Amino acid sequence: MKNANLSRERMTWVALVAALATSASWLAAISLALLARSSGIVTPAMLVALRALARAGWLLLRQAAPVALVALFVAAVIALAWTHANEARVGERTRHA
Repeated sequence: MKNANLSRERMTWVALVAALATSASWLAAISLALLARSSGIVTPAMLVALRALARAGWLLLRQAAPVALVALFVAAVIALAWTHANEARVGERTRHA
């Protein structure tokens, strides 16, 4: 397999693991919230504070999303350029019999 294929495969696996880790962390957070609520650990005042924090986080996410998309786009362009440059260097060094 070429290095380019290995690079793409690695990036695919990293994306997959990141998605699974994100899903697992959300499921753990939801499970902990349900467990805390059912056991009586969380008081109504804490729920109000947690909801306020969640709303603030949501507003921050909404405001930061365009900037994050631009940052992801720039990072992807840099990664593609770097991969293309590496492929070109590998192609120059490869000797065929």
